[in-house]
Amino acid sequence: MKQTEVIKLIGLCSVNYRNWPEKDKEELTISLWSKMLADTEFYVAEAAIEKYIAESVYPPTIADVRARIADITVMPEKTAIEAWGDVMHAIRRWGHWNIEEAMNYLTGTTKKVVKSIGFRTLCLSENEMADRAHFLKVYDVLAKRERDDALMLQSTKDVMQRLHGDRMMLQDGA
Repeated sequence: MKQTEVIKLIGLCSVNYRNWPEKDKEELTISLWSKMLADTEFYVAEAAIEKYIAESVYPPTIADVRARIADITVMPEKTAIEAWGDVMHAIRRWGHWNIEEAMNYLTGTTKKVVKSIGFRTLCLSENEMADRAHFLKVYDVLAKRERDDALMLQSTKDVMQRLHGDRMMLQDGA
């Protein structure tokens, strides 16, 4: 996003929130917002600001803006209970005798959760209530992780990846 676009966003906020940004902090605010919203298209950030203004009487922080950006851009594919319905459908239709077909039917987070638990395990289980509770919990954790990932700046992700890669090299070499 260009600095002129960031100035428009801050201007949009300053019309709604009196005395914001604070006097003598305008340049710092522009600089920080430019850095922290660099990976965002202007029209998405503008929609996020509009959403925030409609929801809050307080001026936004970067975290508030990025959370609204995630609200707009990260559409959950399904609720956890809807995803569980897909799993039950796959179990009833294909069972443990056609795992490949069943896994092809499942998508996204649902597929990741089922892979982590094991489709065959779910098929052969005799405790559907416990399986459902476990599935819902894991699904919510993975969905939150995806949302948190969407909130994170690419530069932060790059640093984390580099650090993780360095750590893996140290473990391999030790």
